[in-house]
Amino acid sequence: MASHREGGRQIGIGQLRLAAEHLADQATCVAIVTGFVVNIGVDVGVDVGGRGEQTPAAETDGPPGALYLARAMLALGIDVTLVSDEYGTPLLEAGCDHWQLGRERVCCMPFENDQPASSARQTNHTEHSARSDAWVEWFYDEGPGRSVSHVIAIERVGPSHTPQTLAAQSRDGAAPRAQFEDEVPAASHNVCHNMRGDSINAHTAKTHRLFEAAGHQTRPLSTIGIGDGGNEIGLGSVPWEQIRAALGRKIGEGEVGGGEVGGRIACRIATDFTLLAGVSNWAAYALAQAVCRLRGKPDALRWSDAQTQQQLIETLVAEAGAVDGVTRRSDVTVDGLAMDEYLRVFSDIARVAAMR
Repeated sequence: MASHREGGRQIGIGQLRLAAEHLADQATCVAIVTGFVVNIGVDVGVDVGGRGEQTPAAETDGPPGALYLARAMLALGIDVTLVSDEYGTPLLEAGCDHWQLGRERVCCMPFENDQPASSARQTNHTEHSARSDAWVEWFYDEGPGRSVSHVIAIERVGPSHTPQTLAAQSRDGAAPRAQFEDEVPAASHNVCHNMRGDSINAHTAKTHRLFEAAGHQTRPLSTIGIGDGGNEIGLGSVPWEQIRAALGRKIGEGEVGGGEVGGRIACRIATDFTLLAGVSNWAAYALAQAVCRLRGKPDALRWSDAQTQQQLIETLVAEAGAVDGVTRRSDVTVDGLAMDEYLRVFSDIARVAAMR
């Protein structure tokens, strides 16, 4: 479950074990970043109260996994901070209320300004990221991140590649720069995209700066990225051309042009450990289960069952306006999956973990 097949190879194989072992051995305080905004643009949107209004909203994949992992870490005595922006924060707060984890552990990263059409919101260039960088500095130096040992992204979009980040990736052979420049227009460089190739940068706080800054901290700080589509923080650990090829099949479904869309949206942000799953929440569930068992405390998950997960997702939809990231509707579903199908995998993860 923690890998995808591409060209006969498996991407992300073994990363679940490595990440779980690292957390079990060294985690003292973790920051979990999540929240993927959907419903941007005139062609999509949630009909609010039947009034025909459309508004951006965070999806049901990401926050449930983040809250599950947070609850498991807290049961192990590991402190947790949950991070998102104005779209994801309501889901985290509703989940913390539902599970009585305390809203004070939810931290909202601001946007650069209040104008989505501004250059500061449309791009991720350093000169347009002053407010974000000041917030990141505060987070690590004075805020809840001053004692974190791990920063974890779960289904959190990150900016796409540039020619420079393409060349900097580790790979066998030379970077396919000519193909990249042919398929990825300059306007799509260093921009957060959804799976349709649309920019959602203006409605996504620059939480990726937390991961870029992690490598510059004076104390040991490890990063984990969890994703399922290739455009999430962490997938920069995989060479661009592998993500492009895998997404070409997933997006294009045999149609010409799928690979080009995949090449545009592939995230450039790498992490120390990168977990892949069919649904990002599933990898978060597996990581939590593995860490608890590696620490010899499976009872830390005694509250965990399928019904508990369904009730959480129902709460996020009803009270915080969460939507399905595939259907873009306010339904109690995740990535287009009905609850019985979605939770069957959750139960399979718990069963396999109990056998270890």
